[in-house]
Amino acid sequence: MQLVPWNPWRELQEMREFFDRVFGRRLREVAPVPASTPWAPAVDVYDKDDKIVITVELPGVDKKDVSILVGDDHVVIKGESRRQEEVREKDYYRCERTYGAFARTIPLPVAVERENAKASFKNGILEIVLPKAGGAKPKQVQIEIE
Repeated sequence: MQLVPWNPWRELQEMREFFDRVFGRRLREVAPVPASTPWAPAVDVYDKDDKIVITVELPGVDKKDVSILVGDDHVVIKGESRRQEEVREKDYYRCERTYGAFARTIPLPVAVERENAKASFKNGILEIVLPKAGGAKPKQVQIEIE
């Protein structure tokens, strides 16, 4: 017998599909998800020698709508994804992208030099480079093996 890990989202999806069958139509058509649903962009944080690099996916967001605040032990990214124009074809309407304001606080694993932080925004990807503070750089110690 193969063990399958429990996934609560799968159970919710199955419940939704059940109600779709019972009522004969999709629940999304009856109660669509509001466009102002809060959302948070996907983030990658990695250590690269003497700096911490944060990449944030922000497709469709203009760089003027994004602000970055670097604190002592965290980075706060705020912004807003604005709705373009609605597209209507015949009687068909579908909106799956999320719009609205977002804020994301990312804890930093080490101390950084806030004043030397740099950011770039290209092709919907925000990249923040934070140089590590002097005492935060890893130190290699030689160990003798007996």
